[in-house]
Amino acid sequence: MANDVLKIVTERQPQVFDQFMKIIDKNELSHAYLFTGEEGAGEFEVALGIAMRLFCENVKDGKPCGVCHECQRILNYDNPDVVIERTDDRSIKVDQIRRIKDEFSKSAVEGSKKVFIISGAEKLTSGAANSLLKFIEEPIGEVVTILITQNKNLVLPTIVSRTQVIEFPQLDRNDFLKQIRAAGITPSSANLMLSLTNDISEMTSWSQDGWFENAQAAVGQWFKYVVKGDAMAFAFIQTKLLGIVTNREEQSVIIAMMVQIFSEPMELKYLGNDVERKFPQISDSIDQATDKLSASQLTSSLELLLKMSSSLNGNINFQNILEETTLKLLDIVK
Repeated sequence: MANDVLKIVTERQPQVFDQFMKIIDKNELSHAYLFTGEEGAGEFEVALGIAMRLFCENVKDGKPCGVCHECQRILNYDNPDVVIERTDDRSIKVDQIRRIKDEFSKSAVEGSKKVFIISGAEKLTSGAANSLLKFIEEPIGEVVTILITQNKNLVLPTIVSRTQVIEFPQLDRNDFLKQIRAAGITPSSANLMLSLTNDISEMTSWSQDGWFENAQAAVGQWFKYVVKGDAMAFAFIQTKLLGIVTNREEQSVIIAMMVQIFSEPMELKYLGNDVERKFPQISDSIDQATDKLSASQLTSSLELLLKMSSSLNGNINFQNILEETTLKLLDIVK
């Protein structure tokens, strides 16, 4: 894992990481940062790298070695003085906030330094964020707090104003495509994956056992039924689509794919053949849909599809969401 973290920061954010290593060498590290950038840009890995550098027993060329006892403890989330909070939920829970506040109120256990890494800063409720402000502004001892977000605009202004904001540059697309190929992700899936995430580890996870390609093919077949006005689109949900999803994350990916496949005809209408094909296996069907459906029909379809994620987040049954949306789409395209 150490090699993975250091490889990611070297490949994706070498300048940002090197700058922080120099700041640490000069003992000029601020007490609070907000890392902001697109998903997969390496914000979390840079934060881990900073923590490793602060505790590393064998610094090499100004960087953490990644293999010493302290580096390994941080990577395994086993250092009591490096507090890490990450969540896949829509908000950071009350018990997580309680734990963070409790840790903020304590001095370092094993030394003089303490690092907090809180990913998903935009998920902090107003009350939770305000309750942390005192600790961020007036830390006890040598404390560094690193908040991470993919959308700075969703972070409370009071948090933004009290942290040093570090904007992470966008990843170079060509370099990223090389990383995707090196990870064994097929060219036919690469563009679609890039429209959904920039996280290589997430892409690799989706690709296991051919899940992503199967999902891509299933959404493609569903789309073909829908644009033809074929009622089989409704039956296909139960016979195929529901059978390939096993968890909430996969449900979200299926919905995102549906949005992307309806976005492509709209892009083709206005951009022509300059569009990056996300579903190359059914490009003929997408071209036919581009000719058949009006811009108004496509807009209405996309508005409908974009509501699906909100419905899923509202704990509405996934099957009900798909079936209701499909029936409405069939009505739009007829």
